[in-house]
Amino acid sequence: MTDEPTADRVPPPSEPVGRSVLFVCTGNTCRSPLAEALCRRMLADRLGVRESELSACGYTVRSAGIAAFPGDAASPEAVDLAAQFGADLSTHRSRPVNPELLATATDVLAMTAGHLAVLRMRFPTDGPEPQLLAGPHDVPDPIGGTRDDYEHCAALIAAHLHQRIAEWTRT
Repeated sequence: MTDEPTADRVPPPSEPVGRSVLFVCTGNTCRSPLAEALCRRMLADRLGVRESELSACGYTVRSAGIAAFPGDAASPEAVDLAAQFGADLSTHRSRPVNPELLATATDVLAMTAGHLAVLRMRFPTDGPEPQLLAGPHDVPDPIGGTRDDYEHCAALIAAHLHQRIAEWTRT
C-alpha cells in the first residue's frame, strides 16, 4: 500500500467521517449481505486500508432484512460470489431490520422499491430517508435462480457501489 492517492485509492480521512451504511433486502441472506461484503472490500481498497480498519476511518457497513429470520447463513451462491470479489461472507448471519440499526445509519440503501415502502411504513421516523442502491431500479432477487442470476446481481451491486463509494470518499 502506498500513501500516494490514485484514481482508485484515496488516503483515509485524517478525521473519521462518521458514515454508517445499512443495506436492506428481504431475508438478509443474499443481496444485502453481498452488498455489505462487497462494500467493505471495495471501501477498504479505495482507502488503502484493511477491512478491519474501516471503523477507525469512520465507516461502518451493515445489512439487515425486512423479513429476515435471525441467524440464517448467507446463501452458498452469495458466499461464493463474495469470495470472487475478495470478500468474505462465510460468517454472515441474518438479522431483521430494527429501529436501532436505522437510528445509527447515515445511509439506508434498499434493494427494491418494495423494501423502501416497507421501511417507510414500518419505520417512518427511524433513521435517514432510505434510498434505492441502484438509483431508480430494483436489484432483482437471485434466490433460487441460476448462477447467471447471481452473477448479474453481484455485478449490478458492485457497479452501484463503485458510484456510491466514490461519492463517500471524495476528498
